[in-house]
Amino acid sequence: MRSVITGIIASPGIKIGKAYIYRGNNIIIPKYTIDEALIEEEVLRYQAATEKTKRDILDIQEQISKTLSKDMVDIFSSHLMVLDDPIVTEKILTRIRGERRNAEWVINDISLELIKGLGSIEDVYLRERIIDISDINKRLINNLQKTSTESLKDLKEEVIVFATDLTPSDTAIMNKRYVLAFVTDTGGRTSHTAIMARALEIPAIVGSINGTSIVMDGDTVIVDGIHGKVIIDPGADEITEYTTYQEDLVQLEAELAKLTHLPSTTIDNEVIHIYGNIEIPEEMDLLRQHGAQGIGLFRSEFLFLDKALPDEERQFQAYRKVLEYFKPMPVTIRTLDVGGDKIYAYNKQSRERNPFLGCRAIRFSLENESLFRTQLRALLRASEYGNAKLMFPMISTIEEIIKARSIVHETMDDLRREKIPFNREIPIGIMIEVPSAAINADKLTHYADFFSVGTNDLVQYTIAVDRISEKIAYLYNPLNLAVLRLLKSVVEVANSSGTPISICGEMAGEPKYTMLLLGLGFRNFSMGTAFMYQIKRMVRSVKISECEALVDELMQLETTIDIEARLISYLGNKFPMMIF
Repeated sequence: MRSVITGIIASPGIKIGKAYIYRGNNIIIPKYTIDEALIEEEVLRYQAATEKTKRDILDIQEQISKTLSKDMVDIFSSHLMVLDDPIVTEKILTRIRGERRNAEWVINDISLELIKGLGSIEDVYLRERIIDISDINKRLINNLQKTSTESLKDLKEEVIVFATDLTPSDTAIMNKRYVLAFVTDTGGRTSHTAIMARALEIPAIVGSINGTSIVMDGDTVIVDGIHGKVIIDPGADEITEYTTYQEDLVQLEAELAKLTHLPSTTIDNEVIHIYGNIEIPEEMDLLRQHGAQGIGLFRSEFLFLDKALPDEERQFQAYRKVLEYFKPMPVTIRTLDVGGDKIYAYNKQSRERNPFLGCRAIRFSLENESLFRTQLRALLRASEYGNAKLMFPMISTIEEIIKARSIVHETMDDLRREKIPFNREIPIGIMIEVPSAAINADKLTHYADFFSVGTNDLVQYTIAVDRISEKIAYLYNPLNLAVLRLLKSVVEVANSSGTPISICGEMAGEPKYTMLLLGLGFRNFSMGTAFMYQIKRMVRSVKISECEALVDELMQLETTIDIEARLISYLGNKFPMMIF
């Protein structure tokens, strides 16, 4: 029977095929007491399994190094770090010897403790490390038991893989020839598995919650990685429609790719800049191939995902790599933007009740000044190697930008005394992503060299809706009139003060909003590659005057439903070959 499930687009694309449910390594944990005389033998068994697991991981690294970048290989370095962690090792050995329990039992218990600790943390980046712990646990226990397991590398026909989760190991060794796409119940866009899917250009939907419980082996399914849904047992008409859509997308991408080196200029000669959002350096090549004119948002969080905090040198090398690659094009590097729980994960303090309104983003950096200064030193040193811009996330008060800028200037003074070169004129900007910043934009222009509007959080905080809550997801809509009014006011303030302004939230990367944003006054867009070609095509097909007229018409309406209906109707008539 036909059914539809939704999820998070981890890697875009459309595929039609047969479902294959991957159950992975359903490990069985034996639990028994070790005889006193055999305890050291059990310790040796654990140590042998650990060494075998390390060799397995090194083999995977060698395998994927032939087709993927060093950044993908480094994902498994964190797995090796866990296996070599003396604290974890000591805890396992202590329990085996002290409690006389078998290694599988002890390892699984410790893994579950780690997973439980991460699962209670609100910060999405840390929660998504659960799959890495699970990956290590399964591999280690399988090696203890010397069992052979189901593997995606053994596939013999084209399938769409459904799984409760996929570990980075699963993704790395899967037979790319036969995996059309994959769908998982758990996971998010920043999980290691999702990152690898994008690098491999395999369409993927994650976080579907119940995909594996609805689909059956052999079911015909459509993975719509454009709209974030999976259709199970579609009708003949739907298959025909999506087959055509799939073919049209391939043809459209090929045609639009010809626009890569053409200017992003409207019919009435207004120049529009299209920049890329980047989460890991791996994405640089793809952004350049799609014609990105630089980086409008370099998320630095990926450096902080491993167990150990990155030192200055590691950060410096990562920033330098991207700056040199895009030189002389601009690269806007955002300082650490994580939820407040990350600090408690490191400092073992109690977590916040509401981290979305707590110690996160710039608040986190100002609270942890040593970590902040280390990042600033690395970033400033790297600024010598390209066209760098520095940006602070989630500024909500004037005091925050004053304090953050003063720390930047103190860091600059330190580098000058040490005779370390850096760009002394590096632009310092802020994210506009909370209503207080949007309302006080005129005052913030005195302290910011540029604005970048982050619509994801701006929509969330303006409408007071948790954007990842299923119960109230219907309220999260960028076309809410209050959001449109805030966007318009911020652009007007920026333009009147001569403050450069860009937009880097999800709105910027969706063709549905392109004419609207042009009409509101945005001229600098930063986005992922999924719709970069389509958006450039739209830019080259419109006049600013018609975009402004559309905005005037939409802002006379009152309800979000009416605004959306009118916008879709307008776009459908103007761009009949596109789906919005």
